[in-house]
Amino acid sequence: GDRMIFNDLVVTTKALQELQRKTQIKNNKEQQENAEAKYRILLMQTNQLVEIISYLKNNSSFSVNKEVVSQLDSLLDDFENAVSDGMVAADKITSLDNSLKLVQNNAKKDWPKQFSEMAGPTISTLEAIKGINSDGVSSCLEKITSAQTWELNIKNYQSMNDGIKDAEKIIAKLGLDDEIITFLANTNSGKATLNDLSDKVLNWIKSEKLEGKIRVSFVKISLN
Repeated sequence: GDRMIFNDLVVTTKALQELQRKTQIKNNKEQQENAEAKYRILLMQTNQLVEIISYLKNNSSFSVNKEVVSQLDSLLDDFENAVSDGMVAADKITSLDNSLKLVQNNAKKDWPKQFSEMAGPTISTLEAIKGINSDGVSSCLEKITSAQTWELNIKNYQSMNDGIKDAEKIIAKLGLDDEIITFLANTNSGKATLNDLSDKVLNWIKSEKLEGKIRVSFVKISLN
């Protein structure tokens, strides 16, 4: 009887060990597959980031942040070092993820200032001429502001550039200069008075037939 029990135990132990080994292989395989999937996503996001920075550098007055570029360089080295014999090292994934987040955050932190320098003046002018060409202006503003927050989507930045180009055409067509733009901005915010109507502004209003679009109102004066 004891011998039978002993043999059964040996068989059971072997079966358990075999099961553990298979489970280990399965776990390792899953871990490997997860690591490779995550690696591909991180690589794709890094590629998107590089594409956006290159696009902005080549198509706008964007000034590339040197720190971001050097971080991207070392990130690319990290990507290469995370692969050996065609296998992705699972333990390198977290570090890659953190490095990419760091670069992405630096690019994001840099963007509001860059955006306001690139698009700010155009946005102000568009806001000033809203009353004249509301459809065209709204469409331009929509395109430009799609890139207001930094996102990994190159279409936003392409749309911003299209919006700025469209706005330049509208502004050129209206024959605007700084004096007229200032008058329109003041009119929009209710600050313009008849004192602001210089000959140049008056002639422009007449040539664009805008007399019926500009309201005149009295400022209430408190007598105390």
